[in-house]
Amino acid sequence: MDAVLGTDFEPAGRPKSHSGFAGKALCPLTFHRLVLGNGRLLPERSRYCDLPAGVSVSSLAQALQDDPGSLREDLGRDLSAEGLPFACLAAALFGEGVVVRVARGARLDRPLHLLLACDDTESGRPQMAHLRLVIILEPGASLELIEESLGGGRAPFWTNLLTTVRIGAGAGLKHYRLQRENALGSQTSATLVELGRGSRYESHAFSFGGALLRADLRVRLAAEGAQCSLNGLCLVRGTETADHHTVVEHAAAGGITRELYKAILDERGRFVFDGMVHVKPGAQKTDASLYNKNLLLCDDADVHSNPEFRIFADDVSCKHGGAIGRLSSEAMFYLRSRGIGASDARRMLVYAFGSEMIERVSLEPLRESLMAALHARMPEAAEETA
Repeated sequence: MDAVLGTDFEPAGRPKSHSGFAGKALCPLTFHRLVLGNGRLLPERSRYCDLPAGVSVSSLAQALQDDPGSLREDLGRDLSAEGLPFACLAAALFGEGVVVRVARGARLDRPLHLLLACDDTESGRPQMAHLRLVIILEPGASLELIEESLGGGRAPFWTNLLTTVRIGAGAGLKHYRLQRENALGSQTSATLVELGRGSRYESHAFSFGGALLRADLRVRLAAEGAQCSLNGLCLVRGTETADHHTVVEHAAAGGITRELYKAILDERGRFVFDGMVHVKPGAQKTDASLYNKNLLLCDDADVHSNPEFRIFADDVSCKHGGAIGRLSSEAMFYLRSRGIGASDARRMLVYAFGSEMIERVSLEPLRESLMAALHARMPEAAEETA
């Protein structure tokens, strides 16, 4: 945590230049887009004015002015009991916020892209931005949300994001989180999700760089028949640290959880995965799986993996596991025996390990961009061996 706790940050000012933010994003320009530069909403760079009926996107300040009562449940949550200190900090210090609301039975015609970009300010000093994001899906609603963090500049920057998600009965959210900080950029985030009866939450987290990336994801299946799918892929190298903590709480019967996180580590990269599924009394017929798989490309990389279950119901199907290992010598031999050089063989195997998670992305333009980003972040092949 030294990248954050050991730096003297000041509240972020307006970036010196933000004209190139959209051009560096992974998402197509045809998506609805909301741009925040250094934690400040940039209406001139955003494009979401043609939203269909039943879908609204506004600043948190405007939403509180229009209808403060509707956000009381989302903003009044007692975070001190959650064990999330950075979330408490974001709740106390946020300077900007965004509210996305999808009315009963409504759906967005195209994905909504939330671009969180940062760059140098006139002061040139380390900057920090605390943000809040509120997502509300009423019963039967549907939304695809892409939350992309893009780092730039020559001074350290810390983004601290608190997201609350409320999904009504029969509604569905696909949530893509893309972290692409530079070597001086850090992000801490907490995402708190509550699922209604028969609702669905699908999360895809991709980490492609950053001094420190700490993500806390809490999902509560509050009503019968809710489902969640949590997927993650981290590429960590150099002195980077990626730290993912997930908690899934099955509080009602018939819930389904599918969770798989993968990490590829090179050089002195560090990855932490702490995943827990809590099956509460009365949550019978729960069907849950939790896995973490990690690929080490060198001796100096560091992985801490802790998948666990806490089960207090007796009619459930639950399984979990974790794996940390190197490239398969048998697979390397197979490729080498067919005339493929050691360097190319290693790259093929690493790419195959990571691309499995990207293949789960249903949005084709985003999937193709992520494949290109994976290829660009591929670790350099080690010295060839005979």
